[in-house]
Amino acid sequence: MPRREPFSRNLIWILIALWLVVTLFPFLWVLSLSVRTPKEVFTAILLPKTIRLANYLEAWSKFGFTLLFRNSVLVSLSSVAVTVFISALAGYGFSKFRLKGGSFLFHLILSGVMIPPVAVVIPLFVFMKRLGLFNSYPSVIIPYIVFGLPVSTFIFKSYIQNVSNDILDAARIDGCGELGIFLRILLPIIKPAVATVTIFTFMTNWNEFLLAVIFLHDKGLYTLPLGMSVFVGQYSAPWQLIGAGVVISIAPVLALFFVLQNQFIRGLTAGAVRG
Repeated sequence: MPRREPFSRNLIWILIALWLVVTLFPFLWVLSLSVRTPKEVFTAILLPKTIRLANYLEAWSKFGFTLLFRNSVLVSLSSVAVTVFISALAGYGFSKFRLKGGSFLFHLILSGVMIPPVAVVIPLFVFMKRLGLFNSYPSVIIPYIVFGLPVSTFIFKSYIQNVSNDILDAARIDGCGELGIFLRILLPIIKPAVATVTIFTFMTNWNEFLLAVIFLHDKGLYTLPLGMSVFVGQYSAPWQLIGAGVVISIAPVLALFFVLQNQFIRGLTAGAVRG
């Protein structure tokens, strides 16, 4: 038995190393693609002979990243802010109040996870057309909020139900209203859940393509994924510039994760160990 322990430990490290290789290889390949010359796009495997950093400046100007970034930031941040606020309120209500039919309503909201956006594209298209919102920022912001609510509400409900009721009752005794309790007391306590929902929702909305390509027709409204897709032709495409564009576009997501990583990890591990 004692001899098997080192073998098991080595096997675990080998599996972890293989997982890291499989996970990091696509990112390293795109990073390599972003600094290749046009001649090496399809010839170099991972390390190009010539490193061309000018691809990033060329991609920025050719793709019009200033406008694309502005649109993506506007759409993503506004949808994330509304999603976090509404789902946190819903999680507070479902976890701390006895609502008639609350359990049914919560499971009804949660069932939205099973509805993919592609299944409701046509009704959404008709809906946006009749409201006069087609080809505008709200035409993608509203669906982003709706599709983000089920998972976000579930995360907040799971986290808030572990918050002690004594803290909330003490605030009520001091005369604080429910909205004040939510904003001044509960939100600071549930920062890990806020960080978790923010990262997941922002990453999903930042990379979303299907709804953007259907509802946004003016080039001045294009988001990053949609703007870069225009340069992918049937027979040719500047793949080295697209690789550089992909690297640039993932920078905000990585930056957001590094800023909120401590709260994010706490939010993921909340409830894993109970005393």
